[in-house]
Amino acid sequence: MSYVRPSNVPLGQIWSRFKGIEKDGKPPKMYQIRDMEEKWRTQCLDFMQEVFLRDEPLSKALDVKSDPLSIKTIRKNWEMFLDQKVSLACFTEDEDGNPDELVGFNIIIIRTKDEPDSEFKHEEGKSWNKLMRTLVEAENLVNVFTYYDVDSYLSSSGLTVLPGHRGQNIGARMFAAREPLCRALGVKASCTVYTATASQVLAAKCGYEVLATLHYKDMMKYGINLSTSECPRAEVMGIKFDF
Repeated sequence: MSYVRPSNVPLGQIWSRFKGIEKDGKPPKMYQIRDMEEKWRTQCLDFMQEVFLRDEPLSKALDVKSDPLSIKTIRKNWEMFLDQKVSLACFTEDEDGNPDELVGFNIIIIRTKDEPDSEFKHEEGKSWNKLMRTLVEAENLVNVFTYYDVDSYLSSSGLTVLPGHRGQNIGARMFAAREPLCRALGVKASCTVYTATASQVLAAKCGYEVLATLHYKDMMKYGINLSTSECPRAEVMGIKFDF
């Protein structure tokens, strides 16, 4: 990845703090969404491997968790994305306002116009190659730089929330935290391929528009059978920020 976080945007910032919702008679917790720092790298990657790969529809349909080579390749790619130092983690807060339990994570990528166009490249892992081919086909349905007239935009390689903290509006809060992050980075748009119905609905509620749709049945021409996916399509959804 060619993007480097600007030196005038120091790592370690908190982008959002909010109070959760009372649940099961327990008092609401305070949450904070902040930069993922190096000390949390392994914890966040383990979190994504355990929770995201278990829940994400394409990963489930392709049984990624049963393919060690695919997991190895996915983690290698995630490691590369984290090197951009723009990913966001959500923690509960302790009594002193410090980060406590990791409950949500969003791997964020800044795409730049000078990067090579997205293309499919074979890597280790049969399941991963099928998943990646699907994402690349979706990404290539629209030129985000031209559509939004920008030189860079924020994208994502996965957002997940710990099951015990779902229902606290954490996903929407993490979407919202992208805007001040983008403002600080000088990035004026966000666009991602959303593969789950829940994330597509959430993105729409957060003001994202559908730029293109890939129906999974169309991947059969590449020998990729996604008929068991609980969501029938991927939606390329984006937003241009007003700043």
